Amino acid sequence: MPRPIRRRLTREEKRQETKEKLLRSAEQLFNQGGYEKASVDLIAENAGFSKGAFYSNFESKEAIFLELLESSKRRKIEALESLVAREMSAEELLSAIRNYQAGPDSDFDFAQLAVEFQLQASRDATFAKAYAKLNRNYRDSMIGVFEKLYAKLGRTPTAPVKDLVDILMATISGLLLQAADAPAHVRKRLISEATLLILGISAEPGAQTAKGRMGEPANGRH
Repeated sequence: MPRPIRRRLTREEKRQETKEKLLRSAEQLFNQGGYEKASVDLIAENAGFSKGAFYSNFESKEAIFLELLESSKRRKIEALESLVAREMSAEELLSAIRNYQAGPDSDFDFAQLAVEFQLQASRDATFAKAYAKLNRNYRDSMIGVFEKLYAKLGRTPTAPVKDLVDILMATISGLLLQAADAPAHVRKRLISEATLLILGISAEPGAQTAKGRMGEPANGRH
């Protein structure tokens, strides 16, 4: 039986395929050895391309890392939005958030790398600015997610949500630095618990229960 003829990729499709391979290569190397050890030469070689192919798609190592970091943060926002949108009880929702934060799908490696990159970016004004913009967008998205979470739980935040998000982001960065030598599962658990504590919510039965199913109005909510 003759083999099916494979359609030739267009120039744009080839360029996109090369870019995706470089992104996967960079992600693998960043996760294996950290940001500092992953050079442009290694990223290109690991993907099977020349250094020239790298610079045809990305301005620098900082640029490819920022793109990966943006994707990581977007996945986290989408995952949390998906959890908040589900029809489940308050206890089930908070347990799902706790399990996500501590589980294998939480993009934890890039959260750790983001702290390392933040220190690196402070030495380069251009990428410090790009990182700050990315972080602001992520912060705004997190504020939106947690506002929806409080509304679903029928609870009133203990402080303005934007302040809680700022405290949470700073706390997570601090935890990742202070517990750098701890096993990953320990750091994930700490981040998970810190998230629920700072937001003033708990997955423990009876700690702060919302009556009935999601969507019921909260007493005393303004």
